[in-house]
Amino acid sequence: YPKAIGIAWTPSSGGGALHQEQVDGGEVILCAGAIQSPQLLQLSGIGDAQHLKTLGIKPRVDRQDVGRNLQDHYQARVIVKLKDKISLNDAVRNPFACMGMGWQWLFHQRGALMAGAGQVGGVLKTSAAQDARPDVQVLVMPLSVDKPGDPLHQFSGFSAAVTQCRPSSRGQLHIVSVDPFAPPKIEANYLQTGEDQRALVAGLQLLRDIYQQSAFAPLLQSSSDFEYLPGQNVRTETDLLQYAQSKGGTIFHPCGTCRMGSDERAVVDDQLRVRGIDNLRVADASIMPTILSANLNAAAIMIGERAADLILSKQTPA
Repeated sequence: YPKAIGIAWTPSSGGGALHQEQVDGGEVILCAGAIQSPQLLQLSGIGDAQHLKTLGIKPRVDRQDVGRNLQDHYQARVIVKLKDKISLNDAVRNPFACMGMGWQWLFHQRGALMAGAGQVGGVLKTSAAQDARPDVQVLVMPLSVDKPGDPLHQFSGFSAAVTQCRPSSRGQLHIVSVDPFAPPKIEANYLQTGEDQRALVAGLQLLRDIYQQSAFAPLLQSSSDFEYLPGQNVRTETDLLQYAQSKGGTIFHPCGTCRMGSDERAVVDDQLRVRGIDNLRVADASIMPTILSANLNAAAIMIGERAADLILSKQTPA
């Protein structure tokens, strides 16, 4: 087998000098995440040999599944307009409310600034569930926005997002240049399977059913257009699917692109070692064979801790 002997890097995009560092009796541990770990492997000659040759990269290990098996949680949201000014949309436009939130955070470590955008979450079983387990996750936010990074809406808004717990669609990514700063081409392939489509549509219908309960009536605007998204004109399952496809998005849980397994196509083995090359492990969410049914953070931490145990056990004399 070829052997990983070190790393080469530049400290800044495009203009820094090349630095190199060789391992001395240790290993190279790659933990750049589900996007950049396969990208770095491909740049190093580990990946689909035919594709690497087209870019002028000498294949070191022909491992076609590097960059494949991409999985992610995809969400779509329902946003409603509230009757009273009680959402964070209103608070961020009020300088006195902003100062109050800052005071609470700075001196009391509490308040709106101490919590994430999604302050309530849960898992639910929809009519599209394949078995007895919940099939969607719901995240509730006391604010509304068209997309992350945009200003909050001018109206008092409230959002709930739904995502399928176990999507069956699979994507891929591959490098398009030998330039390490050139982003790879990502084909997420969200909502490619009927199972994924039915689950997300059923989840949106479920959120609407919740909003229509009598307990919510006093909170919503009395006008017929209280639903900002998907909107009252989006009614059929086909309409809801088209809405989810055009207005939905990732919740940033990519994984699976350096899949762990015992088969010949797997990228890493059960010790997190890259198959076909010595002295190299991958320790991040890219090694997950199948996406988890909820957030990946705790599992990614566990992968890092497991990698540390494996490395230390190798270094400890028997």
